[in-house]
Amino acid sequence: MLSYQHVYHAGNHADILKHYVLTFVLNSLNKKEKPYTFFDTHSGSGLYDLTDSRSLKTSEAEAGITKLLKQENAPEELKNYLDFVRTYTEKGFYPGSPEIERAFMRQQDVLVLSELHPQEIENLKQNMNHTGTGMNANQEGAAKNPVVQIHKRDGWEMIKAMTPPETKRGGVLIDPSYEEDEDYENAAEAIIKVHKKWSSGIILLWYPLLEHREIEIKKMLDSITQAVHSVNVNTELENLQLCVNPKGSYRLYGSGMLVINAPWKLKEEGETVINYLGKIFGE
Repeated sequence: MLSYQHVYHAGNHADILKHYVLTFVLNSLNKKEKPYTFFDTHSGSGLYDLTDSRSLKTSEAEAGITKLLKQENAPEELKNYLDFVRTYTEKGFYPGSPEIERAFMRQQDVLVLSELHPQEIENLKQNMNHTGTGMNANQEGAAKNPVVQIHKRDGWEMIKAMTPPETKRGGVLIDPSYEEDEDYENAAEAIIKVHKKWSSGIILLWYPLLEHREIEIKKMLDSITQAVHSVNVNTELENLQLCVNPKGSYRLYGSGMLVINAPWKLKEEGETVINYLGKIFGE
């Protein structure tokens, strides 16, 4: 949706769950020297200024990542994510998924980003070059960054057209705004098509927990699960959910991450992280 801008929500509890899982998956892929390709279908601008008036208006970062970083008893499983994010928040920024991917991936890897919003894609191009921010976290220099391809392209069309990649190894993050009614159906359709032809790819789907969308969410998850297991009943599929608010009206009460071909120990460590985050952010 071209009116959606993530700066209003950057660094909230949903971002924390999504980006914790993303860093876990990228670290898992990095355990082997072989190159991989990673896709991000709805990239946004990649880096968010927490002093921006839009971020300050909602205070979601203050109630989210800022609050979390003040805690002194975070579990070891969160340390990698928190240490990385802190290098940005100390400068007043929060890293979106493209920046996390760019920083964690290696020079032999390929990062493919897609964004349609005219202003967001310009911000994305600038942020991937770090012009104006002076940041290059987790890297000693640009030579260690992955090859980055930025497409002004519909994310659903991009992921179906560009998979499987030549490297065979890799994954994709899918996190639309869900402000369009068809996003739930589009997510299921895209994932089913991509998994059918790229059965080894790690597919991450972020989704909101909304009471008035429970039917659409259940249908989406059920369709994906059934299709994945029809290809291989033994495929590792994890569904992590973080609930922070009581159900009610149109309010976001949490979010979820569905991971196909989930890396080893994601479920075990993810449950530890979710239990902790629930205590920090739960009402």
